[in-house]
Amino acid sequence: MSEEIIYDGRIPTKVFLFSHNPIWILLLGWNIGLLLSILQSFCQSIRITSQRVILTTGFISRKIEEVEYYKVKDTSYDQHIMQRLGGVGEITIFSDDVTSPQLTFSIHDPVEIREKIREFVRTERGKMRSIQVD
Repeated sequence: MSEEIIYDGRIPTKVFLFSHNPIWILLLGWNIGLLLSILQSFCQSIRITSQRVILTTGFISRKIEEVEYYKVKDTSYDQHIMQRLGGVGEITIFSDDVTSPQLTFSIHDPVEIREKIREFVRTERGKMRSIQVD
């Protein structure tokens, strides 16, 4: 069965810009904060499909973290005030995956994307007939 792609590409610069604490931006100055946000955006990409999440980080060397949905135990999202103003937030996926037990990434519209991930987790668990044992 083919994967349905929800999001594929670089994480937008505004996600990183609004993810920082406002004091961080004031201390480093708007231009430096903007430059660092653009650099972070350039160095991270994410692919969210109906079966897994793949987070790629790095500019010169690459690190790829992948979590299959049937291994997911729980999800959460976090938004501080600046992120709410920008419509961005952080999603954390907790899984039984050995290499990525906790995968955290910033993205726009975290509530909607988290709900889609939760739906796909239920679907994939049903397909794999997996159960969670604590």
